[in-house]
Amino acid sequence: MTTVEPAPANDLFLEEPFRVLFPVGVFATLVGVIPWLSFALGWTQPPASYTHGMLQIQAFEAAFFTGFLMTSLPRFLETTPTRWWELLLSLSLCLALTVALGTNNWRIGQWLFLSLMTHLLVFLVRRLRTRGDDPPPFFAFVPIGLIAGWLGSAAILWPIAGLTRLGETLIQQGVLISFVLAIGSHLGPRLLYGHRGFPETTTPAAHRRLAGLFLLGLVLLGSFLVEAAVDPRAGLILRALVVSGYLLIALRVYRPPTSNLLHLHLLRLSFVMLALGLWVAALGTVSQQLTALHLTFVGGLGLMTFTIASRVVAGHAGFEELWDSHRAPLAIPLTLIAMATPLRLAADAFPASYAQWLGASAAAWVLGVTLWGIWFVPKMSPRHIAPD
Repeated sequence: MTTVEPAPANDLFLEEPFRVLFPVGVFATLVGVIPWLSFALGWTQPPASYTHGMLQIQAFEAAFFTGFLMTSLPRFLETTPTRWWELLLSLSLCLALTVALGTNNWRIGQWLFLSLMTHLLVFLVRRLRTRGDDPPPFFAFVPIGLIAGWLGSAAILWPIAGLTRLGETLIQQGVLISFVLAIGSHLGPRLLYGHRGFPETTTPAAHRRLAGLFLLGLVLLGSFLVEAAVDPRAGLILRALVVSGYLLIALRVYRPPTSNLLHLHLLRLSFVMLALGLWVAALGTVSQQLTALHLTFVGGLGLMTFTIASRVVAGHAGFEELWDSHRAPLAIPLTLIAMATPLRLAADAFPASYAQWLGASAAAWVLGVTLWGIWFVPKMSPRHIAPD
C-alpha cells in the first residue's frame, strides 16, 4: 500500500461518500439475515419474508448503491462533490430504512425509500445542471433505476387495482437490475477483461448510444407492466431477454476473466446468476419463483455488490495489492457469500431438512459479511487514501 498525507476527514467523506454509507449496508444486511439464522437454530419464530426481502433491497443494497452513486456521479460529470447536507440526509434515510424495515414497519419504510429515491433524483439533476462533461452512455440506466424505485414504493403505498405486485417487483428487481446494467457495463469489462480508458461522451455517436440505452431501460421498465397487467410470463421473458442480451453483448460475460483470480471468477459468476435467475422465473413454474429470486438476489446481486464494493474500497483506500492478488481478506468472505446461494437452494430442494439448510445458508452469509466488514470497513477510514 502507498502511504499519502491523509485528507481532511470532512472533505474526504464528501468526495467519497461510500466510506460512510457502505458500513450502513453491512449493518443492514446482518439485520435482515441474522433473524433467519436465529430461527434455524430454534431460538425465535421465523421473521416476515416480505420485510426480509424489502430490507435487503431497500436498506442493504440501497446503502451500497447510494454510496457508489454519490461517489462516482460527480466524478463522471466533472462537477461539485456531495454537499454535507446531502450526505447527512442519505445517511439518515439509510439508517432509518434499516430500523423501519427491521422492525416490520413496512409502510414507514416505503415512505423513507420514496424519500431516498427523490433525494437521489434531485442529486442527479443538480449535478447534470452543473456538469463539466456529458454523462457516459451507460449512465442512461441510472435514472431508470431511480424511477423504478420511486414508482415501486408509490405503487406499494397506493396500490393500483389489478396490479397488486407491480410495486413489489419494481423494488425487488427493477432498481438493482438497472444499476447493474449501468455500473456493470462500466466496471465489468475493466475488472474482468482489463479494459482501460473511459467511454467517449461528447460525440454524436455517444449521444445516440446514450439515447438508445435509455430506450432499452424503458423497455426494461415496461417488462414489469407487461408482467403485472398483460401476461406474467411474457413480462418475465422480456426482462430476461433484455438483461441477458445486454450482459452478453455489452459485457461479454461468456468470456472467462483475463486474470485467474478467484474474486474475478466470482464476479463473473454473479452476472451469470443474475441472468439465470431471471430465466428460471420466466420459464419455470410458479413454485420455482422463490428459487429464481434467490438466484437473482443472493447469487447475483448480493455477491456482485460485495465484489464491486471490494474493488471500490481497494482502489480508493490505496490497497491495490489486495485486489491484484489472491488474498484471504478478499477470497474468504466472497467465497462464503457465494456459498449462501447453493445452500439456500438446497432448503427448497430438500424440504424435510429445510431449517438446517436455511440455517447453513444464513450462517454462510452472516459469517462472510461479518468477515468482509471486519477486514474492509476499517480501510474506509480517512487514514487510508490512494495517491492521486
